[in-house]
Amino acid sequence: MKVQTDIRDDLAILAVAGELNADSVAKFGEAVEQAHTQAARDFIVDLSEVTSVDSAGLECLVRLQREAEEQLGMVQFCGADQTLSKIFEMTRLDKRFTLHPSVDAAIASFAPAG
Repeated sequence: MKVQTDIRDDLAILAVAGELNADSVAKFGEAVEQAHTQAARDFIVDLSEVTSVDSAGLECLVRLQREAEEQLGMVQFCGADQTLSKIFEMTRLDKRFTLHPSVDAAIASFAPAG
């Protein structure tokens, strides 16, 4: 798995590629921690290049969301393919996560209304 991080002010965009599973969640966690050290409070997780996810991968996404909320931040997810969307639906994470079709749509969701 690879994680590419793009920090924009207090927003971290994490582009995940490959398998998000028990073997790779530590690497994902390191990317999140590094973003926190660079003052990121809000996160966008781009899942468009994720090839598979297991329960450990889902748990790390839930943990990221919980930690961000504790810091008064938000997490938006984007790019989930049909299979990943179905997994979110079956686990009811689609009710917990905010899913967007693209990174641009996710970025736009952080813009103030008005």
